Amino acid sequence: MSQSLVNRIDDLVQERVGRSRAQLIEDAVRWFLDFTVHKWNERGIYVNSFRAVFESETMSSLFFSKLTPTDQYELGETAGSQSPIADVVRLFYGGDPTDAGSRDLVLKLLQENGWGSITLNEDLVVIGSPFYPAPFIRGYLESLLKVKMEIDETTSKEIVALRIK
Repeated sequence: MSQSLVNRIDDLVQERVGRSRAQLIEDAVRWFLDFTVHKWNERGIYVNSFRAVFESETMSSLFFSKLTPTDQYELGETAGSQSPIADVVRLFYGGDPTDAGSRDLVLKLLQENGWGSITLNEDLVVIGSPFYPAPFIRGYLESLLKVKMEIDETTSKEIVALRIK
């Protein structure tokens, strides 16, 4: 390992990003394997069987701005019905994404995949810094979780609040 890399690892340990060199290296290898970095090539970044695309919020907002809230909701319903998150919950965790007991896991997986900072408080799902608009998220979650939801109005576009009916 190069000295500059060792120095950078030591800097991260000193900044308390990791407990030790060993822990940081182990984490890096785990992420390398979990995200199948060895399969990345000039055609794209693949994580297991999924192709990852880096898209700015501006591009996403432009796309959704051309859709009515009803169209956004319906698109979310379709996407939620085909969600790979459902497969992950079933195949890797032995759960059912439609069970109330799996909601924390489903929301955690969505958060880990960049949907925003997600919390569940009883029947209220709150998403901070959401990547998608509220109608899309509502349709997606209703379809994925097999529940009915309503959007709770917030004073900020940076927060989406959905109440499970």
